[in-house]
Formats: sequence, C-alpha cells, structure tokens
Amino acid sequence: MGHGAEHTATVTLPAGEDVAAVRLDVPDAELWWPRGYGDQPLYDVDVTLAGPVAPLDTWSARTGFRTVRLDMTPDDDGTSFVLVVNERPVWVKGANWIPDDAFVHRVDRARYARRVAQAEPAGINLLRVWGGGIYESDDLYDLCDARGILTWQDFAFACAAYAEEEPLRAEVEAEARDNVARLAPHPSLVLWNGSNENVWGFHDWGWEPVLDGRTWGLGYYTELLPRVVAEVDGTRPYTPSSPWSGSLDVHPNDVAHGSMHSWEVWNRLDWTHYRDDVPRFMAEFGWQGPPTWATLTRSVSDDPLTPESPGMQVHQKAMEGNKKLSQGLAAHLRVPDDTEDWHWAMSWNQATAVRVAVEHLRSWGPRCMGSVVWQPNDCWPVTSWAAVDGDERPKPLLSALGQAHADRLVTIQPRGTGRAGLAAVLVNDTDEPWTGDVVVQRLDLAGTELAKAREQVHVEPRGTLTVTLPDDVTAVGDAAAELVHATVDGVRGLWFFAEPRDSALEAPALETAVATTDGGYRVTVRAGNLVRDLTLLADKVHPDARVDRQMVTLLPGESADLTVHVPDGVALEAGALTAGRVLRSLNQLVAGAR
Repeated sequence: MGHGAEHTATVTLPAGEDVAAVRLDVPDAELWWPRGYGDQPLYDVDVTLAGPVAPLDTWSARTGFRTVRLDMTPDDDGTSFVLVVNERPVWVKGANWIPDDAFVHRVDRARYARRVAQAEPAGINLLRVWGGGIYESDDLYDLCDARGILTWQDFAFACAAYAEEEPLRAEVEAEARDNVARLAPHPSLVLWNGSNENVWGFHDWGWEPVLDGRTWGLGYYTELLPRVVAEVDGTRPYTPSSPWSGSLDVHPNDVAHGSMHSWEVWNRLDWTHYRDDVPRFMAEFGWQGPPTWATLTRSVSDDPLTPESPGMQVHQKAMEGNKKLSQGLAAHLRVPDDTEDWHWAMSWNQATAVRVAVEHLRSWGPRCMGSVVWQPNDCWPVTSWAAVDGDERPKPLLSALGQAHADRLVTIQPRGTGRAGLAAVLVNDTDEPWTGDVVVQRLDLAGTELAKAREQVHVEPRGTLTVTLPDDVTAVGDAAAELVHATVDGVRGLWFFAEPRDSALEAPALETAVATTDGGYRVTVRAGNLVRDLTLLADKVHPDARVDRQMVTLLPGESADLTVHVPDGVALEAGALTAGRVLRSLNQLVAGAR
C-alpha cells in the first residue's frame, strides 16, 4: 500500500467453500474527504488468489478510507436526508450526470477528465449517475476519487415499470452484482439508489390500472438490490428510489420527507416558485437553455435560423420545450425577435433560474441539506438543461452555479417581517467561523445610497445565519430603479425590486480594454452605469475560446477583468471580444426592448 507502511493479511479458503472475508487493519490510514472538507489520500490495494503452485488470479486497485451513512431521522420538519462522511454532514452541491455522448464508446478518460475539470470551478461536490443512463467507466470514478467529488450511483432503472420474473430477474441480479463489485473500491461512491422516479411513477403516473396486478420492479428496489448491496458491498447506504420519503407509506415526493424532485417549476411554473418549497434534499430540478452559439451554429444549418426553424425544433426534445422557454422568459423579459438576442435571453434565464433555486436551497440549511441540479453535461448538441453543452462548451449556467455554490454566500431572500419581507442569509460552507459586519444598502441604479444598515455577524463553520433587513432598507420608493446591496468581507448579494422587463435599466455604458496574456487575453470592463450579468460569449469569436467567468454584475464605477483562453497559435482581433453581440448584458435585453 502507498502512503506509508505496507499492511498485509491472509485467509485460507477451505475445500468446498467459495466465499471468504479478509480483514485488513490499517491503523495509520489517513481519511479520505469530499472536496472542501479535507484531502483525498488514496492507497494501493493488491489481492492475490494463491494456488498450490502459482497464483490463480490477481486484482489491484486504489482506494480511500472513509465512513459514510445517510441520516434520515424524523424531526419537527419531517424526515431529514443528510449524507454524513466521516461523521460530518455534507451540504451536497450536486449535479445529475447523464452519458456524455449518445455513442458512449466515444467517452474516454480524457473526456471524463474535462467534465470533472469543469465541475470543480462550478463548486460541484457530488455527481449523481442517473439510472436512465449507464454504469460509467471506472475512469469517471477514479477521477472523482482523486478530486474529492462524491458519486451517487443509481441502478439502471428509470421512469418505467420492469417485470420481476425470469428471464429478466436473473439478468438484473447479475448486472447488479457485477457493478457493485466493480465500483465498491471507490471512496467517492457514497450512495446506491435502486431506481429513478419509479416508486413515484407507480404512485402518481397512472401505472396501476395498466399493470393490472403485474409486477413493476418494487421487489427489485426493496428486496433484491439492497440484498446485493449488503452482500457485495456492505459499507454504503441504499435507497430504493429517488425521490424517496423514507417509507412506502409516505408519498415518495413529499417535500417534508427525504429527497424531492421538482419539475412543476419549468414544466408549468415560473422559476420564482422554487422559493415556494423547502425540501429536505432536492435531488432533481432544472431549467432549459440553448447550447452555446458556436455549438448551435455548428449543428443546426437552418437559413434563416430562428427559435422555431426546422433544425432548431429537431434539437429540442422536451415536450412543448420552446413554449416553456417562452413562457418562462416572458415574466422576466420580453421575448426577443432577433435570434441572437433570443439565444442570449434564454441562456440568461437558464442561468438565473438555477442560481435562484440553489441560493434558495442553501439559505435553508440545515433543514435542506442538498441540491442536485439537472444536469451538468449533455450527450448531443441540443437545447437542454445542461450547464456544458454537447460540444463540451460551458454555458452561462456553469458560471452561475459557481457563484451559487461559493463557499461563502450572501443571498437576499424574500423572508422576514419587514414591509418588503427581505432577509440577508449568510451561508458559510467552510471550517472557519465567518465574522464581520454585514452592510446593507438600498441604492438607486446610479449607485446613490438611499438607506443603510450595519450589523455585526458571526456565522458558525458550516453554518447559516439569517439577518432580517430593517424597514428603511426595504422601503422601496421606485421599484424600477432601486435595489438592495448586502456585503460581508467583499462577498455580495443583490436584490432587485422589479423584474428586468419592468426595470429602468439603461443600455450598458462600458469602457473596455483588451490586453494579450500568456494563453489568451485579458478583457477589462469598467461600468459607467449599473450593468447586470455581464457575459462575454467568447465562442462567438472563436469556437475554442473560453472565458473564466460570466454573469458578472457591476455597479456604476466598478470594473472586472475577464480572462479569455485560446488554443496555442490562435490570435483574435481585440475589438471582436468587446463587440455588442459578444460582450452581452441583461441591460441590452431590457433597454433594447423598449
């Protein structure tokens, strides 16, 4: 074994026996931790099956030492759903992984590594390998082991009824045993889950009369699969399905019990309704947006290219997807006629919807202990819920996730007893206390201070603190032209009283400078007025150009440096990076629609 002294153990298998347990004590082992909680030491493990003369077989792997349990304890708010690693509760900042390509053989270790590299700056600490996909290659779990990204593995049952009789039953057990044995050495793997939405589907989707008494998979989820997990693994928690309330006697998607999936928002409700529910753990939710412009124009050749042109419709597989996009935008922005404006508006709305959801969920910790967004990646170049599109390009949503997942977060939420009912919620997902002054201001769009309050705060490690805002700060005079600004040690949260479409945002007044750097360019942007969600769409200039952050809001007089990376040998025209169709902001969509 690596990391210090070598430890060995041996067991003899008596004649006629085919199962033996080898107990190996490693007293000096260092603990493996999720990212943000500690290091990820890994150890080499070698197993030899010795015969009378020569070895019969060998097996080698790397593993880590850690404990994990799932806390589903009844309490005053319902039933918790908390992943506890090394006896420390982890606030899950997760994402639901799907196969990274429709042709799964094209996904190699390098491609997995690129996805994991994109997940890290987005603050993701867990990937749920969704049951409608595949059991992924060991490469993905190896990379998650090394980087401290937890994995949650669904068995391959999703959104359907499955017969429990032969010949399928034996195939199910064989597949389960093979994958449990294969994946069990990975310390990143912390939860086995029997199925995706199948218990919920039987309960609510009209299956029962059609099944007419036939089996539908429940025995797999409550008997066969947990038995295999206990026999072959024996170290990890198991749930029969997701969502899961903890009992077949409680509705599987009950907001107060266990894990929840939220699809009323997006399918039927605007994203402001994410704040209606305080789940114990949100295991699925999401909002659609188009792929990046470079991906869209590579994969769709419509002329003219419009949101409803034939190729665009082929690349939209959600039921009434474009209708939901338009209805989900109209409450916030006028739906643009120009295709490039439509593309930016829908990209902005996707990023904003998910950021609002994640900040809401985090603001309710520890009552809520997890958020697993649908979805980090995509398997083809399509309008979808993904943060990284099918050509591997990050959408604005990826930056928004990074902001919402920040270790220290200031978020303003509609809560409290003031006239406007607002609170600043401080979330400290670090091991150190967060002490300082929260400074709250009501500003107009010119940056003029209209009201101010200051309060000393102390947020415990891994803690949440809610500060109700005073009436003079929330007593808005002109909703279209005022906002609340709260800061602690430079960490900022903003609240706008009006929807963008009803606001007084003006066209962006930007001063820009572009400098060459090692590996690309530095774009410095100074705002002469308030500029919301400044986003440099670098792929419009070159399909392989990447910017380090998007969705950046600047108050009047503030500036930001945006770093654009390009491949070796690629030179960009400096002016192209600051053109109006590339350097986008919410202001353009508001002022331009008047």
